[in-house]
Amino acid sequence: MSRSTESTIVTKCALVMDVLSDARQPMVFSDIVEKTGFVKSSCHRILAVLQGEDLVSYDKATRTYQTGARLHTWARSAWRRIDLQQIAAAEMTGLAEQSGMNVALSVMDADTILYLRTVDMVPVRFASHSGDHAPLHCTAAGKMFLAHLAGARAQAILTTLRLEQFTEFTKTSLDDLTAEFATIRAQGFAQAIGEEVRQITGIAAPIFNAQGDVTAGLSLWAMVEVGSPQRVLDQAPQLLAAA
Repeated sequence: MSRSTESTIVTKCALVMDVLSDARQPMVFSDIVEKTGFVKSSCHRILAVLQGEDLVSYDKATRTYQTGARLHTWARSAWRRIDLQQIAAAEMTGLAEQSGMNVALSVMDADTILYLRTVDMVPVRFASHSGDHAPLHCTAAGKMFLAHLAGARAQAILTTLRLEQFTEFTKTSLDDLTAEFATIRAQGFAQAIGEEVRQITGIAAPIFNAQGDVTAGLSLWAMVEVGSPQRVLDQAPQLLAAA
């Protein structure tokens, strides 16, 4: 009998948390009663339990309830444990299928980019794969990361960056490279047209963490046989939405 009662209380607490989590703004008591279907006395008791555990907070001035600090801490901890590749997998596949182009997830690794995951709609012999590195100065993802660096880290990396020339379109001047950064930040993505490999156009958008820092990059790229530079650039809104 005791186990059944405890189960009922847990179920009711979970339902209240579901209702408060789905709400777009703090809720008054009557709305919670309506959404849960609980009688008022039961709803009061459940809310009191949840407040005692810091899972629900109550604002006396507005007489409203919302999810509490403890739930937010749980959520942050859960997200930190989820692998970025796992989070990105569905978005990457959807973007690749919608565009018919190749997609890559990368992070900055010292003075290179490191590919964590790739989805290749069109297999290419020299395409990068998970675990591969690529230069910063001539790839869309690399330029995106550089554009969002700040302070001492930006100075340290930019002043020691080796601007190797891969094609006639590779920027080998630091001034030419940094001149793009304001545009990259303003439009939300970087582009590289034939700068690492002459036949490839790529665009890359930042993935921000909870603190507003760039934690990874999402890239979309294609060879000219698959899509012209303009066709790749036209996919920018979809790339930004996925990122």
